[in-house]
Amino acid sequence: MLYLLIPLLQIICIVHVVRTGRSFVWIFVLLFLPGLGVLAYVAVEILPGLLRSRTARKFGNSAVGALDPGRELRQCRQALEEADTVDNRRLLAEALVAAGQCDEAMGLYRGILTGIHADDPGMLLGMARAAYGLKQYELTLDTLRKLAETSPRYQPVEAQLLRAMALEGLGRDDEAAADYAQLVTHAPGEEVRCRYALLLQRRGERDAAKALFDEILARSRRSPHHYRRHEQQWIDIARRGA
Repeated sequence: MLYLLIPLLQIICIVHVVRTGRSFVWIFVLLFLPGLGVLAYVAVEILPGLLRSRTARKFGNSAVGALDPGRELRQCRQALEEADTVDNRRLLAEALVAAGQCDEAMGLYRGILTGIHADDPGMLLGMARAAYGLKQYELTLDTLRKLAETSPRYQPVEAQLLRAMALEGLGRDDEAAADYAQLVTHAPGEEVRCRYALLLQRRGERDAAKALFDEILARSRRSPHHYRRHEQQWIDIARRGA
C-alpha cells in the first residue's frame, strides 16, 4: 500500500504546487525525494495555512527560505504590483535589504520618506540599514541623526549598533569603541560583543579582545540550543579569535 500511496501523494502535491502558484522548486523536491519531499511540502506549504500558528509559520518560513530563498522578495514585488501602498513599498524595501539589494531599497525609501511619512522612525531605520549596506556611512549617520532628532524616544539597539558600525566604517574607531562599550551592557545576542572584540583586536588590544571572545564562548556554553543556533555566526568568529 505504501508503494501506491507515496506516488499518489506526490501527484496530489504537484497538482497543488501548480494550482496555487508555489515555487516550481517543490516539483523537483517532490520528484527526487518522494517520501521526504511529500512530508516537507505538507509541513511547509499546507500545515501552516491550516494551523495558522506562529510556530507553524516560523517553521514554514525557515524551511522555505532554505528551499526557495527568493520567495519572499517575489511575493513582495507581486504585492506592490497589485497594490502600490506605502506598506507594500516598505515590505519590499526590507526584503531587498535582506537580500543585499540595497541600491533598489534606497530608491524605495527615498520615495517613501516624504510628506506625512518624512519622519517615520521605522522607515528612517530601514533607510539607515540600506545606506550601511551600500557603505554610505555618512548617510547612515545622517539618517540615524534625523531619527534621533525626530523620534528621541525611539532608539532601538539596532539603531545604536548601526551608528557604531558606521563610525567604524569611517575609521572613527575611538567613537565606535565608545559606542560598542556602551552597547555591550544591554544589547541582546552576541553581535555587539563580537564586533567590539574585532575592533579591539584590529587596534592591537588583544587581551581585551580575547576577554570578550571568551565571554561569548562561555555564554554560549550556558545557553540553550536555539540561542546557540541563532548566534552561531558570532560564536564561530569568537572561537577563531579566542
